[in-house]
Formats: sequence, C-alpha cells, structure tokens
Amino acid sequence: MASAITHFIVGSALLLPLMESRLLRPVLPAWCIPVVGGILAVAPDLDTYAARALDVSRGGIWTHRGVVHSPFFLLLVIGALAAVAVIGRGGDWRVWALFTAAWTGAAITHPLLDMLTDGGAGVMLFFPFSTERCFFPWRPIRVSPLGVFRFFSRAGEVLRSEAPFDLAAMAAGVLAWIARRGALD
Repeated sequence: MASAITHFIVGSALLLPLMESRLLRPVLPAWCIPVVGGILAVAPDLDTYAARALDVSRGGIWTHRGVVHSPFFLLLVIGALAAVAVIGRGGDWRVWALFTAAWTGAAITHPLLDMLTDGGAGVMLFFPFSTERCFFPWRPIRVSPLGVFRFFSRAGEVLRSEAPFDLAAMAAGVLAWIARRGALD
C-alpha cells in the first residue's frame, strides 16, 4: 500500500478547488471539504484491521485491497455518508451529488495509488464484476509497511517514491483552486 500520508495528501489536494463551491460551503466550512476528502482517501485501509479482527482468510474478497478498495463499494458507502451530511442541512440533491462525486473521487485515489506499489496483493478494482486483483504495469511506489513502527524503519524510501505523486496532486489541486478563484472574481 502507499502510505497514509500520501493517501491523505492526494485525496485532499484534489478537493482544494471545491473549497470555493457555493453549493458546498453552506454545508461544510471550506477547510473541511479537502480534509474529509483526505480522510476518505485513507479510510479503505481500515479493511486491514477489520480483516484481522474478524479473522478473515487470506485471499478472500474481504481481505486487504479487496471489496473495500473497489470504486463500487466506495461509491455506495460515500453516497450514504454524503446523504447523512446533506439531509440535516437542507437536503438539496445537487449538494448530495457533488459531495458524492467529489468524495468518491478522492477515495478512489486510494486503490489507484495502491496499484502503483511494488508489493502486496493486487487491488480488486472491478468488484462486483470481477474478483481479480490488479496492478498497473508501472509500479514505482515502494510498498509501505502497515504498522507505524515498521513504517518508520522504511519511511525515507517509501516517502521518496511517493513524493512525485504528492507534488503532482498538490500542484494540480492548487492550480485548479487558483483557476476557480479567478473564475469566481
């Protein structure tokens, strides 16, 4: 897997332009929009802890990088989360649709980054249509250990391999945010 740091940076950076959204600002403060996107981009890795707690057999659909990493699953869960966020604040379907699309987009960066790693199981990207696990042909990101202490023993090499993706996401997010602000002025 890519590190939680990179998952958060990429997921949140891509939502920076939405901080100026007239639809979303009445529901959440501007700073909260990318922060929630970053948290949702990290969240699929909770499957690791759930699989351990439930003693799920290796290779099943509920193991790490299985169902919880599929865009289909992420869309369903985030659509429900967006409904909860919006219902108490007016319930406009356009706000729900924008939150669902934006947060799902941020979360889907997670399995895509994991498909760029050089280790671990592949990602079940096409569930429920297929249980095949996939990687991209190009895999430049060093796989990050799951435990915090093990991560710090390899943090340098992992973060160096992730840095181009972090920088590209931040540049894209900031440039889109600047462009959006310019369009609103």
